[in-house]
Amino acid sequence: MWTMKATKDLDTESVRAGSVYRVACAGNLVETATVLAVDDDSFGIPHVRYLVCIGRSDNQVFEKGPRVLALSCFAEHYKLALAS
Repeated sequence: MWTMKATKDLDTESVRAGSVYRVACAGNLVETATVLAVDDDSFGIPHVRYLVCIGRSDNQVFEKGPRVLALSCFAEHYKLALAS
């Protein structure tokens, strides 16, 4: 069984290309996000471009991406930073 819990929001200053983050989801799923880039859009709002892998408890992994989220939304969703 996968058990991960992070209660504090991610420090947005630490999000940079190459960083890896993880979040546990319902149904024993784990999302792992690898940051490709952090750039401002035309309005000056920072966005994260990242690849996501979804792992199941039976060791199957599905790769999805790339995806884009506003930095603030990314930090709310992915709260657990993995050591790089």
